[in-house]
Amino acid sequence: MARGDDLGEGIVGIGPWWSADSRVEIDAVALAGRSRRPVLAGEAKWASRLDAGRAVRTLYAKAAALPGASPERMQLALCAREVVDDAPSDLLAVTTDDILPLP
Repeated sequence: MARGDDLGEGIVGIGPWWSADSRVEIDAVALAGRSRRPVLAGEAKWASRLDAGRAVRTLYAKAAALPGASPERMQLALCAREVVDDAPSDLLAVTTDDILPLP
């Protein structure tokens, strides 16, 4: 995804992030440009179904803790094993089939 610019231009790194006090954890943060500005925050859940409404609110609050982040300008992403329910149109919703498609 990042190589094909699906996540935006100039992605220079993707990985997990923890706040200095370890109270906030984000499964995946994508950084862009020389300034390494956060442009995406994502969470992966092992549940087969995920209600996006509550999860998006939680992820938005976590993204606000990222240094240099503007959560209202970031792409938010959620991943579940089978289905992400009630996903808003601006959410990147991903399932395991999107990542590991069966032959």
